[in-house]
Amino acid sequence: MKKLVLVLCAALSAQGIVAQTTWSDHAAEVFYTNCTQCHNPNGIGPFSLLDYATAYDYRASIKVAVENNQMPPWSADTSFQRYFHERLLTQTERDIIINWVDEDGPAGDLGTAPPPPVYNGEQMLPGNPDLVITMPNYMSKATAIQDDYACFSIPSGLLGDRKIKAIEVIAGNQSIVHHCLVYADNPGTYDTDTTSHSCTGPTSLGLIGAYTPGATPIIFPQTSTFSSGMTLEAGSNVVLAMHYPNGSYGEWDQTRVNIYFYPEPVSYFREIYAGPILENMAFTIAANTVDTVDAVYGPIAGDITLMSVFPHMHLLGKYIHAYGVTPSNDTVKYVRINEWDFHWQEFYFFEYMKHMPTNSVLYGRGVYDNTTANMHNPNDPPINVSAGLNTTDEMFLIYFHFMLYQAGDELINIDSVNTIFLDQPEYETADATKINAYPVPFSNEVNISYTLPQAGYVSIYIYDLHGRVIKKVVRENQSAGFQNEIWNGTNEAGEAVPSGLYFYSAMIDGENVTGKLILNR
Repeated sequence: MKKLVLVLCAALSAQGIVAQTTWSDHAAEVFYTNCTQCHNPNGIGPFSLLDYATAYDYRASIKVAVENNQMPPWSADTSFQRYFHERLLTQTERDIIINWVDEDGPAGDLGTAPPPPVYNGEQMLPGNPDLVITMPNYMSKATAIQDDYACFSIPSGLLGDRKIKAIEVIAGNQSIVHHCLVYADNPGTYDTDTTSHSCTGPTSLGLIGAYTPGATPIIFPQTSTFSSGMTLEAGSNVVLAMHYPNGSYGEWDQTRVNIYFYPEPVSYFREIYAGPILENMAFTIAANTVDTVDAVYGPIAGDITLMSVFPHMHLLGKYIHAYGVTPSNDTVKYVRINEWDFHWQEFYFFEYMKHMPTNSVLYGRGVYDNTTANMHNPNDPPINVSAGLNTTDEMFLIYFHFMLYQAGDELINIDSVNTIFLDQPEYETADATKINAYPVPFSNEVNISYTLPQAGYVSIYIYDLHGRVIKKVVRENQSAGFQNEIWNGTNEAGEAVPSGLYFYSAMIDGENVTGKLILNR
């Protein structure tokens, strides 16, 4: 009987029914695709998940974060609206992580693990920025009970008008930068203010970018007949409006902004604007109450196209949503966040842009919990809290990126056109003695060639700028000698991917070799 049981167990194992969930065969790819954009050596995550040992050490806390939907950080309800670059785990991915932890994080054969994604350090966008705006090294003056708001007005040095294609804000000290708002001061008259400690920025000027924890760089969409962006005029200043939370006194920060321009001349240019279309800063949430705050804008005077939405509340916030109603009484959904997280805020770019006809009305509502049931309530016991600048005050703001409408805007899929432009110089490739990728740039297919000194396991993956797996080119044992693999610019589903910058990561003869690939269709 015992022999029969052993035989059955062996048979079941052979069929994969009781197979282990290992790092090399299952978990690594899930972490690489969903977690390492933040959890890499230069990311905002507190530890890196690019290697097995670290993931193993943190496995228990990882499981808790996944089970409680805390990670990956994503707040917008995708059953309400869909967005570009959603950070969501599939049920299969969740099961892989949880099973891997429950089985005590087995490594498997690390020699056959997928190659890790490639990151540009603290800078996510590739290439050299056309303009870098760096604020002076500044010490936060925030006290134990008072936040610090400081503004830095920095000359752009531009001799002519330029069109912004992409913008990335890199916090100098991620532990204390609550937010950075970036404005274009075209008159060049807004003054630096580091003494009032209450400067929130020139709200009458154009907002061109922003940073909050979790935010990603902004790349404005472009097609062959559509180039969207913002104009930075000659002689303008760039204003950085910084917010440092209470308790950060004595900490230093030197945030910078990388700006990328379209090459001139720009064809089919569409100007994008940004601002808090929905706002309400005249309210008080009474102690020991749960209350709502509303905002309405409209009817609007002309047709507009909405590209993104950015809701903002503080610590008492629990729920927020926004939508629009057209003259024909159609409801256009923007965003719904069922569990507000003050620590993760961002521009949510719509999967498809939203057309709002003339006379449409925009609506927003926030729910605030000023009771002891709110674990984030900064006051114990609760006190009356009004709208204001401090983190311990409250706000109700909903920003949008928008532009004047043109027919067909609502048919543009942002995911397919939100790619980086290709005119950056000196795209380095890997050491040709290890691997050779050619041609670069390529339009149809690229060769990835190498020589194996002896038979061994080879894996080559293609990743995008966000560390997501685009294509598994090869993952197999190969014989010694010259090898050549081809990537034809498609993803795992066989669909053509848009032009842009991609990375290859290869594990060859036990060595990780990486490089850049430029697809220019």
